[in-house]
Amino acid sequence: MSALRSVSSDARTPPDRLAHFAAPLGCGILAAFGAVVGQGVLVGALFAPAVMLPFGLLLLVGIAFANAAILRSATGRRRIGLAVVLTLLLPVAIGASLAAQGELPLAPHHGVPAPVVIGAFIAGISTFALPRWAKLVGGLTVVLVAALYAWHAVSEAAQKSAAVRASDAAVREEMYDNVLPGATTTLAGAGVDLRKLTAEIAEVGVDRDGRELTITMSAWGDPGEEDPDGFACWLLTGGESWEAAQTYADFADRCRIVDGGWASPDGLTFGTYRKGYWVTVDAGRAATAEDVTAVADTLADVPEAVRRAYWDAALDLSGS
Repeated sequence: MSALRSVSSDARTPPDRLAHFAAPLGCGILAAFGAVVGQGVLVGALFAPAVMLPFGLLLLVGIAFANAAILRSATGRRRIGLAVVLTLLLPVAIGASLAAQGELPLAPHHGVPAPVVIGAFIAGISTFALPRWAKLVGGLTVVLVAALYAWHAVSEAAQKSAAVRASDAAVREEMYDNVLPGATTTLAGAGVDLRKLTAEIAEVGVDRDGRELTITMSAWGDPGEEDPDGFACWLLTGGESWEAAQTYADFADRCRIVDGGWASPDGLTFGTYRKGYWVTVDAGRAATAEDVTAVADTLADVPEAVRRAYWDAALDLSGS
């Protein structure tokens, strides 16, 4: 009889096979529930950390005990370590999803709710306590969830990158639309160089066999009700404040009316309106009044390709 009692006491009833299915299902549902509540805890912690943080800690402890109970019922053995791992994976998974998405509540992963994805991942990990065939299914589930998450992360990153590029391009285009058209010369044999292009000023350098000139367009427009000759001469001479009711007579000693515009008495500076903007031609090193006249008579728009290339290079250089 003693032998029979010994055999009876050592015999162990293997867990029901259904428990092998119940374990990952239970752990997965528990994790999905924790993911839903956990998001609320994170939001609440921003406003009432003294209440929500202890509540979150108690929630994790409760989930850990529940995981341990589920694993023991499925395997007939204590799986404290695995239960702790499954529990700690929950906040890690929420944190990883939050880091990837940057906002709460967590958005679905390609149509699959984030708590379901997290629950499936943790359910797959829980099968490591089960027989080999269950481990295989669980491992495949983990790989599938990881692939889904990676696909989602890469897709999100690509979409954000594309949105940033589109936004940057739109901003650059808007800025480009506001810059001045600029003025250059078609004078034969003259070398031209676009030096500056902004919404306020456009400057082109001209080299005529070593004689240098500068064509400048600035954002001055119609003089309105002011005397047009007086206003133009004020722009040409500069250096003083404009006073209402001034006329050409106030500048006659420093400015003369010429064909197509206005010029300084020595002819080394010429000014005119072009496309509604004020344009000047200034003689530089070794340039003569004849050079100024030759350039002024051949003013033209800065080619679009030149403007675009300069603007793009300037923005790339500034990192905009």
